Amino acid sequence: MKLSLEKYPMFKNLSFDIARYSKNKKMSFKEMVYLFFEQGIWCIAIYRFGRWAHDLKIPVVRLVLKIIAFFLFKLSEVLCGISIPASARIGKGFYVGHFGGIIVHSDAQLGENCSIGPGVVIGTRGLGGTGVPQIGNNVYIGVGAKVLGNIKIGNDVRIGANAVVINDVPDNATVVGIPARMIGKK
Repeated sequence: MKLSLEKYPMFKNLSFDIARYSKNKKMSFKEMVYLFFEQGIWCIAIYRFGRWAHDLKIPVVRLVLKIIAFFLFKLSEVLCGISIPASARIGKGFYVGHFGGIIVHSDAQLGENCSIGPGVVIGTRGLGGTGVPQIGNNVYIGVGAKVLGNIKIGNDVRIGANAVVINDVPDNATVVGIPARMIGKK
């Protein structure tokens, strides 16, 4: 009997996430060992499990799995410095470049094939502000960048290292600086 990934979106999405880490279609043993020790994959796997538990329809099982997912989430926060809560909505093909300092707000939305570097914060502007970013597909968020507030980031966007994005960004744009400004468009 063949396992259909269509019935299990957690595994389907996780397989797309892992594929982003591999350079080859068929992974070698060396690549598999490397991926086993990749903290970004640990956190993504815990996120996918938590998201699956969050969406589960069986109340008692859902509660037990959400408790397990919460403790795994907290463990990954402490060990890896990466906070990706299960309530965030993240498309398949998510890539966390390196260890540490990554915070994604619980209400944030990220499209497919998004990549984020260390030190990235995706959340509110603070000071009682509400609203979090909605990020499109194929977005790269560079090291130390902050994406803050109720803004929309288009598809195929590149956000430079240490940029502070507080305004909407159109499709195919590259933004840099504090506050971020557009320097190019594909």
